[in-house]
Amino acid sequence: MINIAYVLTPIEFGGSERVSLNFIKVYDKAKFNIVPVMLVRPWESKPFFAKELDKLDIEYLTIPVAKQPIEDGKDHFRILRCYWILLSILRGEKFDIIHTNGYFADILGVPIAKLLRIPHVATCHGFIDNDNNLKFYNKLDILFLRLSNSIICVADEIKEKLVQSRVSENKISTLTNSVSLPGYSVVEIINMRKLTRKKFNISETEFLIGYTGRLSEEKGLKFLIDSVKELLEMGVILKVLLVGDGPQRSFLETMAKDLGVQNHILFAGFQKDVTQFIPVFDIFVLPSLTEGTPMALLEAMSFGVPVIATKVGGIPKVITHEETGILISPSNVSELASSITELYNNQNYRTSLAHGAKALIQDHYNLDVQVKKVEDLYCALL
Repeated sequence: MINIAYVLTPIEFGGSERVSLNFIKVYDKAKFNIVPVMLVRPWESKPFFAKELDKLDIEYLTIPVAKQPIEDGKDHFRILRCYWILLSILRGEKFDIIHTNGYFADILGVPIAKLLRIPHVATCHGFIDNDNNLKFYNKLDILFLRLSNSIICVADEIKEKLVQSRVSENKISTLTNSVSLPGYSVVEIINMRKLTRKKFNISETEFLIGYTGRLSEEKGLKFLIDSVKELLEMGVILKVLLVGDGPQRSFLETMAKDLGVQNHILFAGFQKDVTQFIPVFDIFVLPSLTEGTPMALLEAMSFGVPVIATKVGGIPKVITHEETGILISPSNVSELASSITELYNNQNYRTSLAHGAKALIQDHYNLDVQVKKVEDLYCALL
């Protein structure tokens, strides 16, 4: 049995957390024993990720990232304390590999792995640098990743950034995110559509644009809301359903009111199971400014929902323009509105894109195949 400490910071439940949870659900438990080690905020309620592990009866360990929230005063020794706790855990248990996810987990895990002479692998989900603190941590993360034994990138663009930052290309592999294929019947999907539309007061004549994920600046949702005003003026009968939560929610709600489109923008908030919403969408829009290989996009495509997404990160490697989806430039409201109008007016085009997307996911983004590749990498490290 190969024992692996799987270190991550599941503060919210976004794409990287879904990747980790999917992996933990389906890995080969006859050959590997993966123990999640979660860096948590003790002053907040139990993370959704931990609740899901509880449901699966999976044991895990937790490490507090600090004693108190920063608004109550800085915890100057928080990093040293986290180092000590993680070191104690890894010394006390027999682990063969340390697998970290995210910059804080990397910063803790890499030096401890070196100290204990345990092979280390990191999964790099991307770099968000919309404030100075994150920019600093990203630079620090890259310095530590130079010392890792192996790095998994979820998109070639992330690999290129690491190579440009003098991380050895020989230790980097690209393994794009993947999803389980939906198991819903046609009848179940029809019922989901009816119930969700009724719940949010969406009529069958209204064209429903959907988004699932974090409501944060890098997701570019303000450009989607901006496009709604233009679309309504063009006579498009629509509503937008945003499934998720995040720091930009208040800003987006205020923006919708200022534009006078608040009755057409619906905020569903955080949902435990976003897959129950995806089949309800007529199209899925991902207007991101930066991405790796987004799980939300793959999930929408797996359901055969036509997608519009920006040409950033690993998205152009997933979508073939006008065959499996529509690619647009980031922050371009007119281009987004034009693409939505094109799909609104052409049912046959939507059907063609849906079939192409679903076939692509089945052939190239199957979760079972990707998990096997990670397991092979573990074995290679040993």
